[in-house]
Amino acid sequence: MRKKIDKAANKPDLLFIVGVDEKGKPRGARFPQVDDRVVGAALDLNLSAVIKASPAFAESAKKLPGGRLYASGKAFIPNIKQVLHDELFAILRQPGDTSEAYRLEHPKTPDGATAGDPVRCVSPITSGLPQSWDEINVGHMVLAHESPDDGWWEAVVIKREDDILTLRYRDAPKLPIFIRHVTTVALVNPGPLAEKS
Repeated sequence: MRKKIDKAANKPDLLFIVGVDEKGKPRGARFPQVDDRVVGAALDLNLSAVIKASPAFAESAKKLPGGRLYASGKAFIPNIKQVLHDELFAILRQPGDTSEAYRLEHPKTPDGATAGDPVRCVSPITSGLPQSWDEINVGHMVLAHESPDDGWWEAVVIKREDDILTLRYRDAPKLPIFIRHVTTVALVNPGPLAEKS
């Protein structure tokens, strides 16, 4: 009799959550798919998310425990060792690392400070997005119009000079960078946690 092979066990993990929570404890987990509920739980803990991990990051991230998503919609992200946390962030900071990393953060404090380790992009699915064209800055996600047939696509700001933005497509980082005037991009709703003006 043949044994059934669990195909899910052989699939690579698609979402990694890692960082230091609000109490200063390192946490991390890996998940088989990207899920807004997991990202929401990470936001509540001030953690970062990595999708489309580079081979180096994915290899080290195998050491992370498997996270859990409960039927209630809550996610469990356990404590991890500081050494593993530091190893993963060292990989993210290496020049040329191709991991798509997002900083999940609540709005900045009045003095402009944010807690935790910096990574390359403000999360496109949480608060912390710009509320006006004047607030757009490096790392923010905006929507850029490609053409009447192709529509609008998520783009990450990699440089701002006055009103000129240098952008790259969030989901197609290998495409060439491009330039747009700040008034030609659309803002993404920053969500209910955004600071009131």
